Amino acid sequence: MNLEVRSLLETAVQNRIGSGMAASFGKIDTLLNHGETHDCYVGRESHLTSSGLVTAATVFDLASLSKILATTLLAMKQVEIGKISLDQSLSQSLPEYVAQNPDAKDITLRDLLTHSSGLPAWRPFYEALKDRFGSNLPWIGLDQRIQFFDQELDRVPLENSVGEKIVYSDLGFLLLERVLSPDLNQDVSALWGQVSELKLHYRPVVSDSFSERVRIQNRGESVSMTELCPWRGLLQGQVHDDNCWSRGGIGGHAGVFGTLSDVKHWIRGLFSESIVSLKTLREFSTEFQDGTGNRRALGFDLPPKDGSGSTGNAFSPNTIGHLGFTGTSLWMDLDSGDYAVLLTNRVHPSRDDLRIRQLRRDFHEWIRGK
Repeated sequence: MNLEVRSLLETAVQNRIGSGMAASFGKIDTLLNHGETHDCYVGRESHLTSSGLVTAATVFDLASLSKILATTLLAMKQVEIGKISLDQSLSQSLPEYVAQNPDAKDITLRDLLTHSSGLPAWRPFYEALKDRFGSNLPWIGLDQRIQFFDQELDRVPLENSVGEKIVYSDLGFLLLERVLSPDLNQDVSALWGQVSELKLHYRPVVSDSFSERVRIQNRGESVSMTELCPWRGLLQGQVHDDNCWSRGGIGGHAGVFGTLSDVKHWIRGLFSESIVSLKTLREFSTEFQDGTGNRRALGFDLPPKDGSGSTGNAFSPNTIGHLGFTGTSLWMDLDSGDYAVLLTNRVHPSRDDLRIRQLRRDFHEWIRGK
């Protein structure tokens, strides 16, 4: 099976569905008790410039995996210790926000986690920051960027009634970040520190993209490149998500970087109860459905029951995980005990290549022999 998966990923790299990939799959119990997994590394950090091979040391932009690796994990911990309640409203948590958005007064943290708050999916806030700060944006202080960003966020009205339907929303996780932590980087890093060898991290934006690439080269780091962005240049070590980049690289919805080993250590930390109890994990794995049949858990995504999702029919409906826009994914089947991680830079050099959709299905079906 390892050779078949390697062949699949090598072919994908040859066809330029990204320049490099790292994958791991196996049983969660085996990962916990023995550390044994099926791992695979193929390709290079970039196919636009001279670059190194993808190895166990290669860092990927994990994109929206940040929602579970960081924000959901912090929410789980705060619920467990009683710092927050899933059913507390934004009237309690963010009264200054509700003062500007009265329709949001009944949104609960549960609504934010299940993407049923009524908020729209996305807004190009980075355009407002570009207009405000111009070419100086990468060097503007983090606090100033976040303050201006949040002012823009606060002006966005609801698109649907609270609880009406699931609309996957970055905006909801940006509000959730505000509820959970005045310093997400610090608070989440403290949680990650409870897991041995875990080196997930945010990378604050403190320079332009060229300067960051030079620093990475001088430090001898291995970092997978992402998009050749028309207004930021070739991105390496700076978050791909435009909104997260514009507010300084740290967000409740995106911004986390890490290696394949880091994601595996996170899985071990989650299921070994190093951070939260299995009781809390079960609570956050509870399914929520809207009237149209869409389903989510608390913070976690769930695969469609009809097999139309990225896992096909390879994983059971009782599977939690998430996808990342840069070409990353993590799924954990709570019935079979299987897990699968696929890290790619499919947005390299352009986000317009959508062949990752079929690659994800093929990958998950191959590893499960479907």
